[in-house]
Amino acid sequence: MATAARDLGEGEHHSAIRVEVPSTTANLGPGFDVFGMAIGAFWDAVELEECPKRSLELELSGKYGKSIPRKHDANSACLAVKHFLKKFGIERGIRIRLEKNIPVGKGLGSSGASAAGAIVGLDRLLGLGLPKDELVALAAFGESCSAGAPHADNVAPAILGGFVLIQSYDPVRAIGIDPPPNLELAIAIPDIEISTKEARAILPAQVPLGEVARNIGRASSIILGLLRGDVSLIGSGMVDAIVEPVRAKLIPGYDVVKRRALEAGACGVAISGSGPTMVAVVDNRVAKASDVAKAMAEGFSDAGLDCESLAARPCGGAKVVWMR
Repeated sequence: MATAARDLGEGEHHSAIRVEVPSTTANLGPGFDVFGMAIGAFWDAVELEECPKRSLELELSGKYGKSIPRKHDANSACLAVKHFLKKFGIERGIRIRLEKNIPVGKGLGSSGASAAGAIVGLDRLLGLGLPKDELVALAAFGESCSAGAPHADNVAPAILGGFVLIQSYDPVRAIGIDPPPNLELAIAIPDIEISTKEARAILPAQVPLGEVARNIGRASSIILGLLRGDVSLIGSGMVDAIVEPVRAKLIPGYDVVKRRALEAGACGVAISGSGPTMVAVVDNRVAKASDVAKAMAEGFSDAGLDCESLAARPCGGAKVVWMR
């Protein structure tokens, strides 16, 4: 830890940084806590600036700025920064300006984006140049406040971009795969909120071995489809036998939305993260993601829910916009 602290003065010095971070979708059906993908639907911005006091300050703005906690131990960006500074023995004051534009409580990686942007920005600001897996691990710690424990399936794609699988949690190892260029996403965001803690609290403590085997086969199909560039194969693997059947009960219209998406040409449909957003993968050579998104919104409307729908593509991860 002392070595990292000594190295801070080397090279060009900066006192402020701005990082933009994408929304993400996690699980994709059978990949619970393992699969994630960065999607260019929404973006947060995180600005970090050194301040004279050896304290942590937080300023919130953006469309959803009033929807996230101000208490440091309940805010994923603050929690991640505090953990980072403590781990490396760094005594500096940091002001966090968080522009929150990713919908909150919708399963689109909102808290993960905050943590990811803060960690990427702090690493660059302090000039540490930490390995990507360590950045993912540090950001995953910030997710503890929303999920009850560190998990990396949102923060990893928010940092690395594209599709990411978490091979290991101890130590954290994240492996990226480029999605095929013809893969698009249809996203339907119903006007209800589901907290990550609530969605995790209802999960079964034990599951039959046969269901585990089915999930392994389907998750493997998703990976093979990504490597082959076969969107149809990816979609066919997006069927979960363990987590999604339980969480589907929290989402009015789940079955109708899924059916409407497939009828409109989607290759596969799943709950995005802990929900309630649902996401469909679409081969844009076969169908329009915008048409699929519209059909999904109509499904939620049939269930009596207002819904925002849109088409999006996989995207890159956190990017530094400026440093000064």
